[in-house]
Amino acid sequence: MDGGRPAAASGSPEAIVQAQLDAYNRRDLEGFLAFYADDAVLKNHPDDVTQVGKEQMRARYTQRFANPAVRAQILQRMVIGRFVVDEERITAPPSKEVIEAVAIYEVRDGKIVSVSFLKP
Repeated sequence: MDGGRPAAASGSPEAIVQAQLDAYNRRDLEGFLAFYADDAVLKNHPDDVTQVGKEQMRARYTQRFANPAVRAQILQRMVIGRFVVDEERITAPPSKEVIEAVAIYEVRDGKIVSVSFLKP
């Protein structure tokens, strides 16, 4: 951290998205949320908004991070300007469910402002 901000916050969109993924895999809720704008929007593509703002995200990810085995793996990544497109695989043993999705992150001013998920 530098001056209270995560080090990656001044980095490229790819570095910011990777740093939030690393925090996700550590189940570090505050570290994870630090990479998001206060009014960030999460949605299922194309327009099913699921969370707006950090408080709604906090509720969702508090529950998700309660599982000590939750893990996100990047299968492929593409970067186009301020957009980072990840093909992700989420596992959360002991559940046998594996979630595969594409996540499109938009980064502005060092923060993730939106994530759109495409699921099969």
